[in-house]
Amino acid sequence: MEKKEILEKLHQRMIAEIQDYAIILMDAEGTILTWNKGAEKIKGYKEDEILGQNFRIFYMPQDRQAGLPEQLIELAKKEGRARHIGRRVKKDGTIFWGSILITALHDDDGEVIGFTKLTQEVSDNQKI
Repeated sequence: MEKKEILEKLHQRMIAEIQDYAIILMDAEGTILTWNKGAEKIKGYKEDEILGQNFRIFYMPQDRQAGLPEQLIELAKKEGRARHIGRRVKKDGTIFWGSILITALHDDDGEVIGFTKLTQEVSDNQKI
């Protein structure tokens, strides 16, 4: 195996096996393309249940209605990233506080082709 292939495999394993952070790859419309162990632990969905869904599923109904997910995507497109701390919804309906970072991914011409979304579950003490 070439060094480049080994590094690529290690990089994929690194992301897949992190458990303290949900690390998600999304396309330009917010469709979930990849899912790591941390995402399963924090959000409660198995990979085969969530791939192909839109990331808006994690937001409170009132936040979806107010367009918060779309606003965060637009901010990430404009500024390269968007940060937010707020209430999120797990698969079982449990509400949790999540700190998120959405980062825009660009092609060689500078066009946005997707996003990464990093989520950490935070306690009330961490929100201060």
